[in-house]
Amino acid sequence: MKKIVFILLLCLLANITARAEKDDGYIHVDWYPLLTDSVGWNIYSGDFVLGWNNAHDIDVTMGKSIDIGWLTVIGAKYNTGHGQRITMGVGIDWRNYRLNSDVRFTGDGEGLAVAPYPDGASKRLSRVKVFSLTMPILFKQRIVDKLDIFAGPVVNFNLHSSVLTQYQLNDEKVKESRTGIHQVPVTVDIMGGLKWRGIGVYVRYSPCHVLKEEYAPAFTPLTVGLGLAL
Repeated sequence: MKKIVFILLLCLLANITARAEKDDGYIHVDWYPLLTDSVGWNIYSGDFVLGWNNAHDIDVTMGKSIDIGWLTVIGAKYNTGHGQRITMGVGIDWRNYRLNSDVRFTGDGEGLAVAPYPDGASKRLSRVKVFSLTMPILFKQRIVDKLDIFAGPVVNFNLHSSVLTQYQLNDEKVKESRTGIHQVPVTVDIMGGLKWRGIGVYVRYSPCHVLKEEYAPAFTPLTVGLGLAL
């Protein structure tokens, strides 16, 4: 994770348009177009999201299934000067899918299934977690003053996945966890929403399965949430 953040910071520094000039012994640096909204191309960073995940074909507790992301750590923005903007770049995203308290993820070896908890089990928790690099391409259209509508695809390179199930049975705590649960390596989401002064709401749907169906239950995610610097 630290290596990924370090590489993204290097990309940010590499994309800064810097111009050094000597004037009376001083060096002046022109940072344009770093994080501006000028007409034409600009360096861009933003798209912080906090959402809640639901899923089709699996019983997920939406209020406890979280989407946290910085979808564009570093990227580019093109401003047409007529109310349209296109943003693209590279970011990170973390999502979990927590089942309701009646069923759990279980399985040995390669496979993963959904099954009821043992009779008498309490303090139940079972979830799948996926970490991704993201590449969003979002088109933004100004509707009225400072109010925009936006939409576009988000490509996810799903680098890491894990499952955790824990519960208490007969005064004994049971914990089952493992990584590498065969996430689909590349998925595409369709994202859209509204923003006002950089604060907005979004909906994010993927027709792609989260996990490979030959190894785990096939389900597709739907996320709704809030965004900052969209």
